[in-house]
Amino acid sequence: MTIQNKLKYSTSHNVIAILKGSTKPDECILYTAHWDHLGVGKPDAKGDSIYNGAVDNASGVAAVLSEAKAFAALKNKPQRSVVFLTVTAEEQGLLGSEYYATHPVYPLNKTVADLNMDALGDYGETNDFSVTGKGQNELEDYVDDLAKQDGKTTTGDKNPGAGGYYRSDHFSFAKVGVPALDINNGANNTVHGEAWGKQQQKEYNEKHYHQPSDNYSPAMNADGMAEVANLLFNVGLKLSNETTFPGWKNGSEFKAVREKSLGK
Repeated sequence: MTIQNKLKYSTSHNVIAILKGSTKPDECILYTAHWDHLGVGKPDAKGDSIYNGAVDNASGVAAVLSEAKAFAALKNKPQRSVVFLTVTAEEQGLLGSEYYATHPVYPLNKTVADLNMDALGDYGETNDFSVTGKGQNELEDYVDDLAKQDGKTTTGDKNPGAGGYYRSDHFSFAKVGVPALDINNGANNTVHGEAWGKQQQKEYNEKHYHQPSDNYSPAMNADGMAEVANLLFNVGLKLSNETTFPGWKNGSEFKAVREKSLGK
């Protein structure tokens, strides 16, 4: 068997900003999203070769920018620092987030949590939130409590065999022990119901995921995206004014490395 391959070396950048905490600036909450997509590829049936990545992951980047705007507008600044990180090369293997996790700007043992947003659904508000890899850490308890206050529920992976917890940037932080959370819209659409919501998810995955057709459209309903962003804003706000550090749940493969990092 003969294999031919080519190597291409590129330079790309993570983009980071910080809102310094008022009383504990050395401790931080991290918001992440990847800004890259697949660039230019072979033209599809319609002749489009540009992978704009509107859902995956301009939606997450827009959410991180909105989080930053909301935190900056607070009258009472958070006690802990809040860091907003958009990372590169997620589609090439989580390279940008892995680089940060192995070359952190802010110490990992002072990083309270990573709140990640990736490919938020464009099909409106839902009665539920989907927690990727549910059962991993105590951040999920914050999500559960806030969701209940709004009459919402949380669900785990609908397709756990796909290994969703290991396929986005939060995994890079989990590997080094930082409690990491990735949530998305659920399927139970508030107007059209769960069957309709599942159909929207299925259609995106089959027709638009990693395709040039993942473009912005005025028909998109961003209310669900805003719903996820609002929930994670409230999670981060609560964390930013606490003194404790959320941990990994018993049985999580990431628990030991975090406890070692914290000197436990």
